Amino acid sequence: MLAGTLGLGSCSRPPKPPPPGPNGSFLPLRTGHWAGIMGTWRIDFFVDRVLPDRVAIHLVGGSIDPNAHNTPGNPVSFTDRPTTCPIDTGGLSFDCLRYKGMHVDNGFLCGTYILYGESRHICFEPIASRA
Repeated sequence: MLAGTLGLGSCSRPPKPPPPGPNGSFLPLRTGHWAGIMGTWRIDFFVDRVLPDRVAIHLVGGSIDPNAHNTPGNPVSFTDRPTTCPIDTGGLSFDCLRYKGMHVDNGFLCGTYILYGESRHICFEPIASRA
């Protein structure tokens, strides 16, 4: 009976590995679409073009609060006009107005978001391109 029990244990499935996530790496910058939740907003962050000294980006966001009302001082969505941001001297990260040290970390777009003197570490998930 003990042999049967041991045999059943060897047929069980191995534990599922954790999903991939940021691991502290700095990979080469690349074009792409990343998204994630920041506070009560869903942010879609696009790196449209990577040049030797800057990246071209644009962002789109929307409130995830189902009770949000569109008012002049508190819109339920936004679109930042496209802009370019300088790449650091090492070529692996870039700084924008509120987004600092943005870099590709194991496929995620990570960095620091700074607004009104407060900062938070952010990592946006890669979004598969739709062909």
